[in-house]
Amino acid sequence: MSTASKTPRELAAILGGELDGEHDAPITSVAGLREAGPSDLSFLNNTKYAKLLKETRAGAVLVAASWEGEHRSALIRVENPDAAFAKATELFRPAPVRRLPGTAASAVIGRDVVIGKDAHIGENVVIADGVHIGDRCEIHPGVVIGEKAALGSDVVLHAGAVLREHVILGDRVIIHNNAVIGSDGFGYSVDAAGVRTKVPQVGIVRIGDDVEIGACVCVDRARFGETRIGNGVKIDNLVQIAHNVVVQDHAVIVSQTGISGSSVVGRHAILAGQVGVAGHLTIGEHAVVGAQGGVTKDVPPKTYVWGTPAQPFEQYSKSLAHVSRLPKLQQKVAALEARIAQLENAES
Repeated sequence: MSTASKTPRELAAILGGELDGEHDAPITSVAGLREAGPSDLSFLNNTKYAKLLKETRAGAVLVAASWEGEHRSALIRVENPDAAFAKATELFRPAPVRRLPGTAASAVIGRDVVIGKDAHIGENVVIADGVHIGDRCEIHPGVVIGEKAALGSDVVLHAGAVLREHVILGDRVIIHNNAVIGSDGFGYSVDAAGVRTKVPQVGIVRIGDDVEIGACVCVDRARFGETRIGNGVKIDNLVQIAHNVVVQDHAVIVSQTGISGSSVVGRHAILAGQVGVAGHLTIGEHAVVGAQGGVTKDVPPKTYVWGTPAQPFEQYSKSLAHVSRLPKLQQKVAALEARIAQLENAES
């Protein structure tokens, strides 16, 4: 547990905010509006939860500088409540566990392996021949690293992660449990009888600096050349990235998304949950694909698309509105048909 303690006034100063109201009890942790108690800091970043400010027991709540409404807690007004809450969380979270430098006796280390200074190699790790591991890396139990893979400095590989042969990681990469980086791409040739023969996947995966990859993510090696993940990319759990895909700097890919081969995800683009992207397409820079969107053609930069097939948000939302009116339209048509039948019977 964290032992940090700050008054709301101290927190306001640290977070660059303005205190509105008083609360003498020290703040020692963070919590959601529903769960928070008098010693907790919470935040409001979505106005749909504003009613909770009348009910929460939080000692202090981060809100936007311009927010107005009823509340029972002290408020700390900031420009960006979400970012301020993240900063506050750093104050109160338990100190991260730092693995001591060294190599566990049960680790299996191949030939010609280079391990940087202050690196930690955990229990039952397997490192194949020719691997290079940078300074201060943390390799947790059960990780497998294939031949001639290369890791930059300050990389963290959580238990069960697998790096296949020749994978290249930049600095400060975090890969969570049971992710597989560099597995074979899904490639086969088909003969006249419909029999599939595996096409060799001879490329690699290259991952930039400051990338975080969630649990059970699969990033396939390229058929030839590289599958590339740029700097600052954040990938949620259960994502599939196929061979020769390029994800450019600072893109965000949310859980259960699948990206088919040779597609490009532009800088700062966001793919929400369960998005599917067909092969050989480009998602433009700063574009957003809404949840469960099915991308079948290129998405221009700075656009928001949704639906299957994905289309501009305004167009898709109008289509949804029309669909929701279909039952009433059906009733009107039925009434008109009945009226017409009455008129025809009267004429006959």
